[in-house]
Amino acid sequence: MGTSSRTDRYIIKRFILLSLAVLLVVVVTPSFLHQSAQTVAQTTNTKTAKATNVVTDWNETAIKVTQAAAVSATSQFRALAITHAAIFDAVNASDRRYTPYAVDIKAPSGTSIEAAAASAGYSVLTSLYPAQQTTLDAALTASLAKIPESQGKTDGINLGKQVATKIIALRSQDGWDAKVDYKPGTGPGVWQPTPPTFAAALTPQIAKATPFTFKNIDQFQVPPPLALNSAPYAKEINEVKSIGGKNSKVRTADQTAAAIFWTVPTPLIWNAAARAAAIKKGIDILDSARLFALLNLAGTDGYIAGYGIKYKYNFWRPVTAIRNADVAGNPAISADPNWEPLLITPAHPDYISGHCVSSGAPERILQKFFGSDKVNLSFTFPLNTGVTRSYTSFSQIGKEVGEARIWGGIHTRTADIQGEKLGYQVADYAFQNFLRPIKK
Repeated sequence: MGTSSRTDRYIIKRFILLSLAVLLVVVVTPSFLHQSAQTVAQTTNTKTAKATNVVTDWNETAIKVTQAAAVSATSQFRALAITHAAIFDAVNASDRRYTPYAVDIKAPSGTSIEAAAASAGYSVLTSLYPAQQTTLDAALTASLAKIPESQGKTDGINLGKQVATKIIALRSQDGWDAKVDYKPGTGPGVWQPTPPTFAAALTPQIAKATPFTFKNIDQFQVPPPLALNSAPYAKEINEVKSIGGKNSKVRTADQTAAAIFWTVPTPLIWNAAARAAAIKKGIDILDSARLFALLNLAGTDGYIAGYGIKYKYNFWRPVTAIRNADVAGNPAISADPNWEPLLITPAHPDYISGHCVSSGAPERILQKFFGSDKVNLSFTFPLNTGVTRSYTSFSQIGKEVGEARIWGGIHTRTADIQGEKLGYQVADYAFQNFLRPIKK
């Protein structure tokens, strides 16, 4: 715990310094000029604000609560998946148009779907984050105040509680917090703790956690990492060495800004993208519930599958490869013992990229759900002290994720590409097999 806390403080300090440096660039670079965001994420079309519904409201509440709890991106996605699975099954029980995720019950006639959704979200989040009770109580009160007193409202509240209890029980033994005896290896190509903190490997147990949708990682096709002595690997390491170094002379100001921005936890921006699209399209409560359930189920499973690959191959990070190139057996890579990446290298293997797999899955879900790649989104991270990026498509977001990990010096291109592809596979499976329309 002590080592992790020191590591976090070091990373935060480094991030703030980098952010301030980028803000200086923002002041003098017209392409970066943006008005400060008043929320973590914002759409560029403020006229659609009235199109929010109880599901998008509780998505924002869940984001707020998980951020306040300072959980990791992986745990944040899991909490969102559990929350939205419960919201979906509660709403779907009242308006049965899709196959349920896990709780197959029929609500009494006249049950309020708004009350069911709010109660389900509240019940899950108070169970996962009891310290956030005050915030959650206020959110529930605000949601229920919009609903007239009636038997339908009471039935909705009870339904939400019932569904949430079952979903929580289903995930209570999923292995997310299990203890795993993992020891880093040694030798060329093998992951080992990275400078400057040399922190122990993060959350190797996620590789063995129970998925929300897929059965076994072997159902997906993922090639092994590039051979150390190959020309393609030398090309990729030399790319990271050149553009991803702390003192790179070829990385542009915009690339630096993007690299720093994409330290953002992926659940934040993908849920913001989903809210932007849902609000613009004006989809109803049940379809909103289905959208956020699919996105967060697939996003979490992207992480589970991605960590399965990470700890299967245990492939070293670029900083290790560059500093120790003389043992890689590849004459096309020259060692630089003092090389530093722009960003602090996360404490887990390079292959595959967790950011890319947990972005590829939501990207594909959003494209399939809306039948379109278009979105209108501006996003600032961290709030009021960071960089604002704007996007017009889901694929634009996904592409920038992968590039940013290279510009930040923390991933090879193949790790990003294969991570995104695995995310697509996970999402395709989830979309094809869960929360399917019921034929009448």
